[in-house]
Amino acid sequence: MTTRPGLRERKKAKTRRLLRQEALRLFVAQGYDHTTVEQICDAADVSPSTFFRYFPAKEDVVLMDDPGPFPEEPARAAGPVPPADDAVRTTLHDLLARRVGPDPDTTLARLRLAARVQPLRARLWQYQEAQVAHTAALLAWRAGRNAHAYEVRLSAAVLVAVTTETLMYWAERDGEPDLTALCARALDRLGGLGL
Repeated sequence: MTTRPGLRERKKAKTRRLLRQEALRLFVAQGYDHTTVEQICDAADVSPSTFFRYFPAKEDVVLMDDPGPFPEEPARAAGPVPPADDAVRTTLHDLLARRVGPDPDTTLARLRLAARVQPLRARLWQYQEAQVAHTAALLAWRAGRNAHAYEVRLSAAVLVAVTTETLMYWAERDGEPDLTALCARALDRLGGLGL
């Protein structure tokens, strides 16, 4: 059973969505380079300090995923460890689901913009470092391995890169083909990825 977020969390989520919505609207209307943080704030009726509480830089309004933890895992019970390929498959699905989030249309608009604007595309790859650490921890839990093991870290790095490239491919083709089909193709190519 999940609990509904409190009023404060709902208001923060609403402000975050509004800032992103207005930023994307302005980027489409006048171009990314010609849109300032001040213009985004004026459109959303918030101060620049509010903007920077949600997004450290203008690029982040496009690139930062909405906050939310990776899937929570309970403490591992004694018992057999699932096969490593199941851990890889489940983790890739989780990464894609987390990056797309509950609003695929907004995610598609963000990724289309990142695909067209070179500084955004370059910055997108910088986000991978933090994602690799989270992914390694999740893979390690699922495969019964140490998150610092070379094979786990390498597999995490590959999964994060595959997730980013899959999403960019999807965005460049306006949401086609279906992400589930792309995920299946990626898993076929990763058949030898072991832990």
